[in-house]
Amino acid sequence: MADFLRRLRRDQPDEPARKGPEPLTEDRILFGYRMNWTRTAMTWDADRRALIAARVDAIIHSSDFEQNALERRFRVEGLDDQAHSGASLIALADVIRALDKFELNDDNQP
Repeated sequence: MADFLRRLRRDQPDEPARKGPEPLTEDRILFGYRMNWTRTAMTWDADRRALIAARVDAIIHSSDFEQNALERRFRVEGLDDQAHSGASLIALADVIRALDKFELNDDNQP
């Protein structure tokens, strides 16, 4: 009965105030790209990683490359049918290097 009376008088709201979404920061964007590319690249064999790494590297070192966070401007032949942002391609290159290093060091063995 007391809750009913409080709500009726509006001294206490029915629900706690909801928090808005967290802002999209550069760190959150890069984390998302790295997670996505890690899931994807882990399914590739070493030959596919090497091929994609070479193509991504060529784009990253081209004169029109920009490490933009969200605008999808760059297509990588053989990767998929989508365009990607510069930050996404940098994250992909980092992930491929990390996976290659992981395999080279045989870090998956007990």
